[in-house]
Amino acid sequence: RQKISTQQLSTLYWLNIIIGIFLFILLYIISPLISRFYEDDNLTPLLILVAATFLIKPWGQQFMVLLQKKLEFDHIAKTDISSRLISFIIVIILAFNNYGVYSLAIGSVVFAFFSTLGYIYFGSKLHKPRMYFKLSDLKDFLSFGLFQMGEKILQYFANQFDTIMIGKVLGMEILGIYNVAKNLVSKPSSIINPVITKVTFPLMSQLSNQVEYIKIVFLKITNLLSYINVPIYFTLLFFAEPVVKIFFGNEWMSTVPLIRIISMTYLLKALVNPSGSLLLSQGKANIAFFWKLSTVILYPTFILIGRYWGIIGIAVSLLLLQFILFFPNWRIIVNRICKIKFWEYTKNMLIPLIYTIVPLIFAKILSFRIINPFLELGIALFAYFMILIPMNFIFNKTIILEFKGLLFK
Repeated sequence: RQKISTQQLSTLYWLNIIIGIFLFILLYIISPLISRFYEDDNLTPLLILVAATFLIKPWGQQFMVLLQKKLEFDHIAKTDISSRLISFIIVIILAFNNYGVYSLAIGSVVFAFFSTLGYIYFGSKLHKPRMYFKLSDLKDFLSFGLFQMGEKILQYFANQFDTIMIGKVLGMEILGIYNVAKNLVSKPSSIINPVITKVTFPLMSQLSNQVEYIKIVFLKITNLLSYINVPIYFTLLFFAEPVVKIFFGNEWMSTVPLIRIISMTYLLKALVNPSGSLLLSQGKANIAFFWKLSTVILYPTFILIGRYWGIIGIAVSLLLLQFILFFPNWRIIVNRICKIKFWEYTKNMLIPLIYTIVPLIFAKILSFRIINPFLELGIALFAYFMILIPMNFIFNKTIILEFKGLLFK
C-alpha cells in the first residue's frame, strides 16, 4: 500500500504491540504444558524468557518495514549487524560463565532489544506513532495480513511435512540421514533468496499497476537468482561426494544420492521463489494463500507414494512434485500478473543452466580419479571458474557488468 495515513500507521503500530503482549501471555500460560509434553520441567523458564521477545520486537517492527519500503537497507544492515555482534559477545561471555543454554535464550532477548532500539532510532525519522487506535481503519490491512499469515503457516508445514512423515513411516535413523542432506542443501537458497527478495519486494510494490516495469524487474530477479543458484546446486549435483567427505566425513557417504536429488528440488524452489514476492507486492495475498493451500495438500500424497521405494523414492517424488508445479506457478501467478510468456520465463533460467553445465563437465573431467576430496573440489572449482568467466565475457558480457554493479555499487 503506497498511501497510508498517519492514523492507519498508528493503529497498526499499537495493534502489533497488543498482539505481541497476547502472544507472550499465551506462551506464558502454555509453557508448563509444553514442558510436560517433552517431559522436561527446565523448558518452562526458558520458554518464558524467550517469549519476552514478543514484548520487545513489536515496538520496532513497523519502523523496519518502513525502512524496507523506502529502500533504506543500509540502516537495516547497520542495525542487524551491530545487534547480532552485541548479542554474540554476550552469549559467549555467559557461556564461559556456565550459564549453559540460558546464554542462548538471553542472547535472543538481547538481540531483540538492541535491534528494536536501532529500528526506532532510524525509523522514527520516517514516522512517529500517535496515541490513536481505531480498528475500523484497518479493514483492508487485516484482510491482507490474515491471508499472508495463513500462507506463512502453510509454508512452514509444507517445509516440515517431509521430516514429520519420514520419521513416522521410515524411522528416526533414516530421518537423521535425510535431515543431514536436507539441511546442507537448503542453506544456500535460504541465505541468498531473502537478500534479493527483500530488496525487490518494495521495488515491485512501488510499480503497482505498471505491468511493463514489473515484468522487467521480475525477469531481472529470476535471471539474477538463476545465475547465483544454478551453479551452486549443480555443483552439489556433480560434486556431492567430495562435499560430503569434507563437511561430514566418510561415514555420511550414504547421503550422497539424497543430496543430488534434493539439490534439484531446492533449485526449482529457489527459481520460482520470486513469484511469492510478486503476489504480495501487488496485494494478492489471497491468491498466495490459496496457491499454497493447494500445493500443501499434494505434499503428503507424494510422500506416501514415494515411501514404497524408501527414502530415495520420497526424495524423487518431492522433486517430481516441484516439476509438476512449475507450469501452474507460471500460469496462475507470473503470467496472470505481469503477462510474461512461458518461453520468456524459462529462457531466463535455461541460459544460466547452459553456462553452468558446460564448465562443470570440463571440471568433472579434470578432477576425475582424484582421491583427496579437498584437492578434487579445489581443482574442479578452479577449472569451473576458469572456463565460466571467459565464456560469459565472450557470449554474455551483460551479466558480468550486472554482477560488477551489484558487488561494487
